[in-house]
Amino acid sequence: MANNKKIRTQDEVLRIVRSLKKRGKKIVTVSGSFDIFHAGHLHLLREAKKQGDALVVLLNSDASVRKYKGPKRPIHPQMQRAEALSALECVDYVVVFDEINPKAVLAKIQPDVHCNGSDWGKNCVERSVVEKYGGKIKVLPLRKGLSTSNLIRTIGGIHGQPPAKAIFLDRDGTINVDKGYVHKKEDFIFAPYALQALRKLSKTGYKIFIITNQSGVGRGYYTKGDLLRINTWLLKELKRKKVRIDAIYHCPHRPDDNCVCRKPNIGLLLRAVAAHGVSLNDSWMVGDGEKDVVMGREANLKTIKIGKKMPSHVRLEPNYYVKNLLQAANIIIKRNGGA
Repeated sequence: MANNKKIRTQDEVLRIVRSLKKRGKKIVTVSGSFDIFHAGHLHLLREAKKQGDALVVLLNSDASVRKYKGPKRPIHPQMQRAEALSALECVDYVVVFDEINPKAVLAKIQPDVHCNGSDWGKNCVERSVVEKYGGKIKVLPLRKGLSTSNLIRTIGGIHGQPPAKAIFLDRDGTINVDKGYVHKKEDFIFAPYALQALRKLSKTGYKIFIITNQSGVGRGYYTKGDLLRINTWLLKELKRKKVRIDAIYHCPHRPDDNCVCRKPNIGLLLRAVAAHGVSLNDSWMVGDGEKDVVMGREANLKTIKIGKKMPSHVRLEPNYYVKNLLQAANIIIKRNGGA
């Protein structure tokens, strides 16, 4: 909208923010897709505006929304969403970004306050960027039950199928005991309570995927054929034990290969979105590693970490800590209404 002075490019909003800061104004940001606007959004934006002088809304582009909410989203294209937001008195500027999360644009704007809903909390993926430049994270309460995803689920129940949701599971240390570079079936030992948990999850409406780094291939410890054979065996063994796994996604690369698929990068998640129409926003990541949590939070999944707490230097926390996969399954099932 060329004639809309509130909708700006990133370069334009950066110049505006710099000018406002020179005049002593406090800059506040909030991010989201704001796909089907509802009263919860309005409450969030009004509360965000109270935190400073100028509110900049960071809006996920259409491409960004498709990445983490699935190929059928957004409902409204980005310029319609931007125009609706710009009509609100509490919104000063709207800027669109293409990444799944707004860390890159936040690093440019360097707000005094970045507001998050209570569903993401203070230990969010944006925290490290905002605090690096002296800003603060402000957690705002959400209106219970009000969300675009809930609205779409309601509409889907009337007019069609809602988007698929998934549970992404790490393998080594989560499903099986991590003995180091496990690639032979005789070395594969299921972790305590793992099979019980997987059977419970198999009865839910979630798709279930295994997401695993397997750098042993890249390091030459075993071949890609070895990995494919144990994956095939694992799927057959789990099926025999009444467990449903919809697919296994693996990264065979070394850490120094700098690939897009190795956790904590989100490449494997995006493959599942493309192949199965998964909404990452409605999905979960469960694993025992720091990389599992970082990947999940980067992609807007709810995260559950098995075992040790996250190190303080990471400045990021999962939504839940548990001792084993069964406890994680129970949380997911409870959050899903018991089914």
